[in-house]
Amino acid sequence: MRFAVVALVCLLQLPFPAARAAVLIEMVVGTEALRVVIDRPQQRVLFAAGDRRTWFDLSGGLVYHREGDAPVRRAHARYRPGHDEPPPYRIERFGPGPIVAGQASTYHVLFVADRICAEMMLSKWMLPFVDPAIRAIALIQQLRGVRQDDPCANVPLTTYAAPGWPLLAGKADRPTLATKTIAFDYPSNPEELTLPETAVEVPAEALRSALGSYGW
Repeated sequence: MRFAVVALVCLLQLPFPAARAAVLIEMVVGTEALRVVIDRPQQRVLFAAGDRRTWFDLSGGLVYHREGDAPVRRAHARYRPGHDEPPPYRIERFGPGPIVAGQASTYHVLFVADRICAEMMLSKWMLPFVDPAIRAIALIQQLRGVRQDDPCANVPLTTYAAPGWPLLAGKADRPTLATKTIAFDYPSNPEELTLPETAVEVPAEALRSALGSYGW
């Protein structure tokens, strides 16, 4: 009996991998369901959709991407705020909005001149918690470099998110972004935010199409 107790104590002291508290966002971008896990202290973000996984190491300036059983590809890429001049957007607040994904929102409208581009339900207090995800999405949009003649097409997420995280954005009957679930104490598994140990080095442009498949 004494031996069993000693063995149990020793077992409990073994360094088992512990779950790390993270932020979880489940959303729909266009028609694409996307799962985002954010580790603020490590400045890491995981995007997951189907059999696709992308890890953003924002501190290290690295992006890792895997599709199914294919080898992981890694590229050096950093978000460069202000690199591209945005169209002259204007955002106006019109009052309180509905509860979205359990969060209170404020109703904003995005204009170009006098034209309405989008309606948005925003949460300002969430910004510090989701900032790594905003920068990861901005990096995708930067790498894609898609420019439209219509400034209301492909509005940068940094524009939507300037006053707060977009819980809902787009047209009232046709949202382009809808937040479904938010958890600020998500017990992430170690493998979710652990960077792949091996990867094939590629130029950032080689990931352009794969990252664009998330809907951004």
